[in-house]
Amino acid sequence: MVDRRLLLEHLRRTRFSSEGRERARSDARNIARFLYRQGARRVIGFGSAFTPSRRFTPRSDIDLAVEGLDSERFLPASSRAAAMTDFALDIVPLESATDFMRQSVQREGVVL
Repeated sequence: MVDRRLLLEHLRRTRFSSEGRERARSDARNIARFLYRQGARRVIGFGSAFTPSRRFTPRSDIDLAVEGLDSERFLPASSRAAAMTDFALDIVPLESATDFMRQSVQREGVVL
């Protein structure tokens, strides 16, 4: 059963507004700092949280591409990073990303 108070607080923080987008960006910067401490050489934000022309809604997630994070550290770091935000988090290792994904990151990505 969902705690109504927690749900309302979550919706307040992530509602469709610049405030929700800014909260997602702030969380992404904190996650990036953590990923750098884990050994990442570069962390890039992309998607609706980082592209003003794209719609950001309460269902939007934080998309991050990470480069240089050791494969043995990737899953534990991703799990810990997901706990650092109320948003859904999608972390993609850039080394194994599809060409389409790499192009998206290159086109709209923001180095964090």
